[in-house]
Amino acid sequence: MKDCQFELYSLKTEHFNITITFSIEDKIVIYGCESGDVVRKITGNFDYEYYLTINRLNLIQLKLMKGLKSFEELKEFFIKNFSGENCIEEVKKFCFRNFIRYEFSVWR
Repeated sequence: MKDCQFELYSLKTEHFNITITFSIEDKIVIYGCESGDVVRKITGNFDYEYYLTINRLNLIQLKLMKGLKSFEELKEFFIKNFSGENCIEEVKKFCFRNFIRYEFSVWR
């Protein structure tokens, strides 16, 4: 499968920016980056980055469970179900409820 990427959520204000992107090659990687004055006040750093990764085997499980055959169907599924402000937490809940393993990591 070729590498495909799209924006799942974005918010830009004077003091706060958040961008969450979805990419897939042989695994799903949902990358979030929050930055700005608000983030600095909370974390002490200007930006806060995090990754949610669903490996190849669990990606296959997800696609089979939901009957998703193409990248476009997978993209539509994620946009329909996980494109809001709390998309990372919603993906975590979905994975937990459906026994789909994922890794979540933070980089500061």
